[in-house]
Amino acid sequence: MKLREKAVNRIKNLYRISAAILLAVLMVFSSFLSIESAAAVSWPYPGGDIQADGAIVMDADTRTVLWGRNQDVQYCPASITKMMTALVVAENCSLSEKVPITASAVYGLESGATTAGLSVDDILTVEDLLNALLLKSANDAANALAIYVGGSISGFADMMNEKAAEIGCKHTDFKNPSGLTDDAHLTTPYDMALIASEFIKNDALLEIESHERYKLSPTQKYPSGFTVTMGHKMIRTNTDYSDERVIAGKTGYITASGNTLVTVAEENGRRVIVVCMKDKNPYHYTDTKTLLEFGFNSFKNVEILDPTEKFSCAKRLVNDKIIKEQNNNITAADKLLITLPAGADEADITVSYDYNVTASAPDRAAALMKVYYGDYNVGSVWLINDVESNLEIEDTLEASKAAKTIGITTILIAALAILAALITGKQIHSAKKEKERRQRFKERQKKRLAAMGMSEDDFNEIMKKRAGSDAPRRRKSRRIHARNSAFDTRNQDSNDRT
Repeated sequence: MKLREKAVNRIKNLYRISAAILLAVLMVFSSFLSIESAAAVSWPYPGGDIQADGAIVMDADTRTVLWGRNQDVQYCPASITKMMTALVVAENCSLSEKVPITASAVYGLESGATTAGLSVDDILTVEDLLNALLLKSANDAANALAIYVGGSISGFADMMNEKAAEIGCKHTDFKNPSGLTDDAHLTTPYDMALIASEFIKNDALLEIESHERYKLSPTQKYPSGFTVTMGHKMIRTNTDYSDERVIAGKTGYITASGNTLVTVAEENGRRVIVVCMKDKNPYHYTDTKTLLEFGFNSFKNVEILDPTEKFSCAKRLVNDKIIKEQNNNITAADKLLITLPAGADEADITVSYDYNVTASAPDRAAALMKVYYGDYNVGSVWLINDVESNLEIEDTLEASKAAKTIGITTILIAALAILAALITGKQIHSAKKEKERRQRFKERQKKRLAAMGMSEDDFNEIMKKRAGSDAPRRRKSRRIHARNSAFDTRNQDSNDRT
C-alpha cells in the first residue's frame, strides 16, 4: 500500500510540475505575441469634425483608401461629374478640333444652370469648351462636347459609364455630362476618387486645371471673347482656402446634392485625392483641408524593389498551377509602390494573389498581386508571365548551335535581310494605320454632323463665314497672381453652382 501511495504521489507531482511548466510557456508565448502586436503601427484616423455625409481620402498613385465615410454610398454628384466628361472627351478628341454649337446644347437647361453664353451656330475648339467646362462649370459646354463626341447626350452618357466600369467604378450611373438634376444620376465617393486618379494622368487636362482664367474664342454673344474663371477656391490664389499644393479638382452644387468637391494635391512627390459629398458651404473646403493634412502627414509611400523575388511569386504561381515551373519568367508589370502609416515597418506587409485577369490587364498577365497591411489593401501590381522572353532565349541557343554548322557569316547576312524586311514591313504598316486613322476621323466627323442635322457643305460654309469674323485668340494663360490683372470678382462665387 505504501509503495502504491508513493507512486500515486509521484505521478501527482509530475502532473503539477508539467502543468506549471506549460503555464509558464503559455505566459511567455502570450507575452511574445503581445510584444509583436504592439510593434505594428495601427491604422491612423483623421482628427477634426468632418461635416461631409460621404467622404474619402485616397493615395492617387497606389489607390489606397486612407480613410472613408460612406465611401460606397451613392450620392448625387452635381458638377464634379464634369471630370469624367472631360476625361472621355480628352481621350476621344484633339484640343484643336472645332465644335459647332447646336440647339440641343444650349436649350432646355434647368433654371439657374451656369453657362458660357454659347449660341446656336457658334464654333469653338475642344480646348475652349474644356476650359469653360472645368473652370466655369458651363453646362452648355458640357452638352456641346457630349453631342460632338457621342452623337447625343444619352450616347455620351453610355461612353462615360463604359469608362467608369473600365477604371473600376462599381456604383456609378451617369445620365448626362453636366450633373444637372436627375434622380438616377449617381456615384460614390470611392468611384469619384478613381475617376480623379485617371483624370490627373492626362497632361492636357492638368494644363487646363492650372488656369485661373481663360479667354474663349469670340462668339455671337461675346464678340471679344468671354473670360471664364476657376471655380475651385483652393486652386485660385488670394482666397480664404487657397492651397499651392492643389493641382486639380472640381466643385459642384445643386439642391439635391448639396456641396460636392473633388480635390487633388501634391506634396513631396505624393499625390492625395479628397472627395466630399453631401456637404455644406464652406465645410466642403474646411473638410478637404483637414483630410489633405491627414493624408500627407499620417502616411508614406514605399517602393518595393524586385517584388517577384521578395515574395517568391514564381514559386507561388507554380504551386497554384497557374504556370509551369520549367516555362516561366515572372516579372512585375510596373514598379510596386505601397502606402503605409508613417511609422509602419515594411516587414509587416503580406500579399495575396488574384487570378481573375480582367480585360484591362496588361498582355500576358498571370495574376494581380495585392499587398496588405493588416486588413488594408495598400498597393498592387500585375505579374507578367513573359514566356516570349524564354522562347527568345531558346531561339538564341538554337541559332548558336546552327552557327557552328553553317557559319557565322551566313547567319549575319540572313539576320540583316530579316531586319530590313521587318523595317520595310513596319513602315508599310504605319502608313496603312495612318491612312485608316484619317479615314476613321473623317467618318466620325460625318456621323457627328449627321447627328446634328448638318451636312459637310453646311459646316464648311459656316466655317468660311466665321473665319472672316473671328478675332485672334489669346494664348492660353497659366495661373497668375491676382494683383497683376484686374478682374470682376462678382461672378467668382457663382462658379460653385452646377
